Amino acid sequence: MAYINQYYLFVDDDGESVNRDVSISDHPVEDGMVITDNVKRDPLELRITGKLVGAEAESIRAALVAWMEHGSYVKYVGGEILSSAAILSFHTSRSGKLDGGMSFEMTLREIRVAKSAYQNAATGKTVKSGTQQVIRNNREVYHTVKNGDTLYSLSLMYYGSDAGYTKLYAANQERIEAAARAAGYTSSDGGQVLIGGTQLRIP
Repeated sequence: MAYINQYYLFVDDDGESVNRDVSISDHPVEDGMVITDNVKRDPLELRITGKLVGAEAESIRAALVAWMEHGSYVKYVGGEILSSAAILSFHTSRSGKLDGGMSFEMTLREIRVAKSAYQNAATGKTVKSGTQQVIRNNREVYHTVKNGDTLYSLSLMYYGSDAGYTKLYAANQERIEAAARAAGYTSSDGGQVLIGGTQLRIP
């Protein structure tokens, strides 16, 4: 048993496989072995196989596809833990053995969350420390959603924990749902789908 964001997954007994790699710089020399002056850890890649079953199987599948297509951040907790990852691939197959369910294969890659850019309320100058935009005034903080943002990643950014995602959704439910409907979704699935350009209040 494992979970990705708020959804539980049934992972096969040997259903987790991790790639741990490093990149090493090579500098050829006239004589002898090449010289290396830099070793850098590459992002972890986690391959998962398992099953989606039960009444929520279709909604979980739809959420995973939406997160992958929007480049949303996800948190995976199973035998391995990835606090900040993106879904690289997600494949499903159905058989008569899984009535109403499906088998899946998924690959996650560890990613790093960029710090936000914001406007200093005192000076009015923009501080560029990342690729996302935050507007601050004397009383409230607003964040403009960028592709890849999730309520979990924003909670981690602003509160230091992903536990504040429910507070973010409650404070912005109307605008999140309106943006999702305008983009062609029936709903945001409880804040799982965020549309780029939506301005969220950070309570």
